[in-house]
Amino acid sequence: MTPPRPHKLLTPKDVAELAKQIAEHIVIQPRWLKLKQAATYSGIGQKRLKSLAENGEITGYSDQNSGRGDWIFDKESIDEYRLKPVQETSVRFKKFLDGIGA
Repeated sequence: MTPPRPHKLLTPKDVAELAKQIAEHIVIQPRWLKLKQAATYSGIGQKRLKSLAENGEITGYSDQNSGRGDWIFDKESIDEYRLKPVQETSVRFKKFLDGIGA
């Protein structure tokens, strides 16, 4: 067994270096995702994401500030959508049930 090392007081320079090392490992998660990011994040296809946004099931829109009309999506609304049961979120499923008289 090795003897314990003596405690060393950290200097302000040591603290600054530790803070820098910690900051390098912090990952900032954006709330708004571009179309490809949203598809990767959610596992939902790009066309389906646009359809869900157009139907108001998730928050997303064509970003006119991009100059190309790129789509952006609210990550929190995607999370909420994924947590809902299929019967509440699937417009196609609702139409199917209405069609068979359920």
